[in-house]
Amino acid sequence: MQHRSVTEAARTLGVSQPAVSAALKRLEQNVGFVLFRRESRHIVPTVEAQLLHQEALHALAGFAELEDAAAGISAGQRGVLTVASSPGPGIVWLPEIISRFRRDRPDTKIRLLTRSSDNVRSLVSSRAFDVGIAEPPFDRTNTVLKRYRFALQCVLPATHALTAHETLTPDLLEGSDLIITSGSRTSYAAISRAFEASNTPFHPAIECEFFAIALNLVIAGAGICLVDALSISDTLRRIGDTSALVIRPFSPSVFYEVGLLKPNLGELSVLAKQFAKLLDDYTAPHVAQS
Repeated sequence: MQHRSVTEAARTLGVSQPAVSAALKRLEQNVGFVLFRRESRHIVPTVEAQLLHQEALHALAGFAELEDAAAGISAGQRGVLTVASSPGPGIVWLPEIISRFRRDRPDTKIRLLTRSSDNVRSLVSSRAFDVGIAEPPFDRTNTVLKRYRFALQCVLPATHALTAHETLTPDLLEGSDLIITSGSRTSYAAISRAFEASNTPFHPAIECEFFAIALNLVIAGAGICLVDALSISDTLRRIGDTSALVIRPFSPSVFYEVGLLKPNLGELSVLAKQFAKLLDDYTAPHVAQS
């Protein structure tokens, strides 16, 4: 069809002229109609050949797309990734990770499911997600790929008198408008125990569900909050102007922990493995050392 010549077609394909002629004859027998007619030293395609050629081009393009799709899936550049997360990470730091992930993989589709940690853990057996992020406790039915621990830090307005201290303790925080997240049961209990161990009354002024809300309350001047280091870092990056807030370590050390989960059955997809690697790299600077 391109060269209008059996000889040129054979030369382009790197085969003999009789081989091309034989292939054309077999094809005409298979399709049931004549493909070319000879005129002078050239061959001229019939109307039926032109129609078949167009269909062949479409079919070949489909095969090429299929090969591209397979290559993209194999390289982790195409596909659908479902991430189930507890609200804390889902609201504060997963959006940045997902944005970076898709920036390098624009042909991927991401489904972010925000559920309670209990719900995420219960979804493990149903394969409702590719990777999940949830708070402990974990049991033998949960396949935990990795645990991440982040130290809780105090976030307070820059004008607050306690900014004069390098480290804040329960006794120093007594009497302050303390903002605590009750949505994270493990960190709430750990903070309560820290106050109890120092014989300091634990009376939060404000209780909210998520770290993001606690940080916004501090920004609005409502008090002091205890939030994990990664949520603080992501929030400060978004608001740009960090001069209004001060970060201080909290002693004794209290940690916020989440685990990266996978479904019980099957292996991680290429996309899921790449997402887990990006999550690992992104969180690494803020993970508390054991």
